[in-house]
Amino acid sequence: MSPARPPQRVAAVDALRALALLPVVAVNWGGYGALPDMGPMAPPTPAGSGLAEAVSWVLHALIAGKGISLLAFLFGYSQGLSQDRGEAGLARRRRRLGKMLLLGVLHGTLLYMGDILTLYAVAGSVLAMWAGIRLSQLKVRMAVLLVLDLGVIALTFFMATLVMDQTPSTPLSQPAGWAEWTLRNGGHFLSSTIAFVILGLPTPLLLMTAGLMAARLRLFSHRRWEPMLSRWSRRWLLPAIAVNIVFTTLLWPGLRDGDAFISGQYAIFYLYPTLLLLSAAVPAMVLRLRRDPRLLHLLAPLGRHTLTLYLLSSVLSFVLFSGAGLAWKPGTVVVALLSLAYWGGGVALAHLIGPRRLPLEAWLSR
Repeated sequence: MSPARPPQRVAAVDALRALALLPVVAVNWGGYGALPDMGPMAPPTPAGSGLAEAVSWVLHALIAGKGISLLAFLFGYSQGLSQDRGEAGLARRRRRLGKMLLLGVLHGTLLYMGDILTLYAVAGSVLAMWAGIRLSQLKVRMAVLLVLDLGVIALTFFMATLVMDQTPSTPLSQPAGWAEWTLRNGGHFLSSTIAFVILGLPTPLLLMTAGLMAARLRLFSHRRWEPMLSRWSRRWLLPAIAVNIVFTTLLWPGLRDGDAFISGQYAIFYLYPTLLLLSAAVPAMVLRLRRDPRLLHLLAPLGRHTLTLYLLSSVLSFVLFSGAGLAWKPGTVVVALLSLAYWGGGVALAHLIGPRRLPLEAWLSR
């Protein structure tokens, strides 16, 4: 029996993965001051600054949630391109997912309680068992996941309306010794991860399943889909942007002032306007990448190194913003510029190292 071939690489998928890294870093860094009780974004600082409020509004309306959702979809898409089949292929996938889980637990405990690798590894383990089933069966699972997701929304919304006497947690940006900070960060990571696995698993699994189906159809690589993608993006892009703008604008007074209840409502619902926007924006971006090879060549190399750059961004946020590090509290605009500079540095680094894999990507792929 010949060994399984490695997953195929689609340049457009790598480019989309590169684009997804920017909002992930911007939100993780911009929301650090809100941890552990609020998020995903912190209120604008300094208070009263019109520029800070404008940047924060843009982050809330058009950036937050876009990166993690797109990465979950692309995770499923990449699994659909994999040539691993049968029991041996499933065993290889499980080994890779086990490594991802280990990285996620270490990352969440020691560096950043908002780790996404752990949840992706758990959802990916379920997806791995679905890799060989028919497209019609995947559609049924998508429908079931959607119903579960709507049920989770209703339950979470009900729980958020309950009045609870809860003492605010110590901010993770407050100066503390390394051991004390790690215990607090690790405790919040553990509790939030358990809650997300119990209640939040349908959302990433839904996105991953959609990505798996899209890969089966070769949605981003077969020319026959271009007319459909073009029609869909033209019809829905502007309405989807409008929905995201209206959603954030309605909640903005509370988000701006750091109201815990309003921030909780935003955290419950913000991914759903996000999914509508991504459903139109991603096809538009894929078509743009096909028309402009220069943009594709600029972005695709970064998409091969997002794991390392994601984890490195958490190392930097730990050093700069955490109470165990420098406990620096820059304003909203400064953090946004820093995240953009970091992402731009990642683009440059990816071109510098060429096709070589960074150590973490190489280890995970074995």
